[in-house]
Amino acid sequence: MPKVYQIYSRLFLNGTEMIKSGQKRRSDKRNLKVGILFNVPVGSSKGETIDYISEAEVEDQVEAIQDALKKLGFVHQLFPLKDDVEHFVKELNEHKSDVIVNLCEAFFGDSHKEMHVPSILELLGIPYTGSSPLVLGLCNNKGFAKSVLEANEIPTPEYQVLSRPEDWKKGIDFPLIVKPSREHASTGISRKKSFVKNDEELKNQVEYINKRYKQPALVEKYIDGREFNVAILGNEKPTILPISEIVFGFSDEPQIVDYAAKWFSGSYEDLNTTPTCTMKLEPQIKKSVERIALKAYKALGCRDYARVDIRLKDDRPFVLEVNPNPDISREAGFARALKAAGIPFEEFVRKLVFFALKRRESK
Repeated sequence: MPKVYQIYSRLFLNGTEMIKSGQKRRSDKRNLKVGILFNVPVGSSKGETIDYISEAEVEDQVEAIQDALKKLGFVHQLFPLKDDVEHFVKELNEHKSDVIVNLCEAFFGDSHKEMHVPSILELLGIPYTGSSPLVLGLCNNKGFAKSVLEANEIPTPEYQVLSRPEDWKKGIDFPLIVKPSREHASTGISRKKSFVKNDEELKNQVEYINKRYKQPALVEKYIDGREFNVAILGNEKPTILPISEIVFGFSDEPQIVDYAAKWFSGSYEDLNTTPTCTMKLEPQIKKSVERIALKAYKALGCRDYARVDIRLKDDRPFVLEVNPNPDISREAGFARALKAAGIPFEEFVRKLVFFALKRRESK
């Protein structure tokens, strides 16, 4: 039997034994054992060398969660996921965590496999924070996610998904934004190169994404206007945290948050994309943005927490993307929204833990 099938056979049997044995995990809040699951940064065979920077940011998230769990008095264990699935399952079974904080955004450098990690937790019957495998996989495929938004009458920029430049059907006016269809954290997005104004530039950038990132390119209408990040927390009655607006300082188009703006502190792009939660919004615009963000959160099946990125043009909000597993390090946008809402970071972590435990108890 090939090794990969042996691994998955043992994985299934271990999970079945654990569930059949009727082992009960502790529900005493004072003695909770919390695991922190994260992907070890390894780089990737696709994309650019600089893409490693965004992958490595998970270490900041781990540090923030560890600190919060210590303050909460919960015992915690790290589960760094490398390339050995069998060893990973063995560690999970030996530690017997009551709940896992899932920070995993990839497996062995491949963001496409993000959804498979919580699938293992599902098979083993271990409660975990954040969205389900289905939601993570759906949102990781930007074309599929946008089709769900459209089906629910949620405005999103016109788009096409191109596996090769020849698939371009026209019908969307320039300028356009070209980006990888299955990456996180603005990976593969450059302010100058991703913003295309004619057929030749479009062909070159689609070809670049197809070959360098080994995936289809998402081509969408560029929406010039204000940009908002909407952080959402909760399930039955989700809470919309204070909206963060990106204040652009560029004198020319495009006004976007590209990879350099997110990850190269002090760069020209970073200095001209300033996020703030203190901007006063007109009541009608605030209400409209919040309504669309919440509708997108629910339509895509997000749970516990997520971030919805929105562009506003002529007072009409367009959903750019829904991130069900956003960066929650202390310097990231989600933490900024928590602070603006007056929610201590450790209280946010406590909420995530008990959201997951509540799902277990309801089964």
